[in-house]
Amino acid sequence: MDRRTFLATGSVTLTGSLTGCSGVLGRGESQEPVTLESVAVGLSPGGELLVHPDGAVALLDFFATWCAPCKPQMSTLRSIRETFDAESLYMLSITQETDTDAVKQFWQQYEGTWPVALDDELAASRRYDVTSIPTLVVLSADGTEQLRHVGLASERRLRDAAQEALEHSEA
Repeated sequence: MDRRTFLATGSVTLTGSLTGCSGVLGRGESQEPVTLESVAVGLSPGGELLVHPDGAVALLDFFATWCAPCKPQMSTLRSIRETFDAESLYMLSITQETDTDAVKQFWQQYEGTWPVALDDELAASRRYDVTSIPTLVVLSADGTEQLRHVGLASERRLRDAAQEALEHSEA
């Protein structure tokens, strides 16, 4: 077998092998709780936080400081925080970035009033199968996904999904 045939066969085999794993990797099938390190800024406490505390209705905001739609999304998220108190709706913004200073600056500039956490090892991103930024996920208390939205989400859409998750959790 000549080199080209070997390389072509090897790359097809490798690609096929990796494709076969794509359904397994990053799907977040493990149900172990995921904790992330939060950034101490504003109302974000610093220290470890659960991504989805047991029994809580949650809004998870996967964002990045460099993401253009994430900037106006902060205003919408502040409105959601004002509509639902922290006892009824757990909110956590999650970034894959490692530059804590950049996250702090973004949080201060865009007036984040809920916790923000670093997902530099992608534990939460894998668990919730996040492949685009921004992604917003609303979870009912039992972990049922009530909403997955990629891109800029309207306040109404987030508010309705949070309300639906709260009602689902009470049923």
